[in-house]
Amino acid sequence: MLSCSQEFTVSVNNQAVFDPGGRLFTGALSDPDLQGCVNIAMQQQGLQDASLLQVLSCASSEIDTLENIAQLSQLRFLDLGNNNIRNITPLAELGVLGGLNLMNNSVNDVAVLINMATLVSVNLLGNNDIPCKQLQTLAQRLGSNLTSPERCRN
Repeated sequence: MLSCSQEFTVSVNNQAVFDPGGRLFTGALSDPDLQGCVNIAMQQQGLQDASLLQVLSCASSEIDTLENIAQLSQLRFLDLGNNNIRNITPLAELGVLGGLNLMNNSVNDVAVLINMATLVSVNLLGNNDIPCKQLQTLAQRLGSNLTSPERCRN
């Protein structure tokens, strides 16, 4: 009977879906895999509020969309490598983002990154459909802190 009174967290596929302690982020992220990654990061970092996350690593998490990611307004580093992301426009709302890994996604337009003043390091390796002109413009700003795809679209 004593064990039934213990607080517990319910997880599905290593992603927390219920936590009686109220630590799960209840925002409206459009992608459930991104939501699950945020929940785990909050738990690991001991945070009660997702807007306080500064580092988020969601590599290989099957994420498709970044809609509503602006809720994570304090992110300074974001690892989204090896996902299914095509549209990165929502990243423009992350005003303090400095480092970004988008390796091996389906990104085909990086214009939004060109105007992100706080961005100092970007990995785009494996996103071969990005226009070469956009990559050249981004490279002028980031220099050696840009890892470009091996190919680009003319």
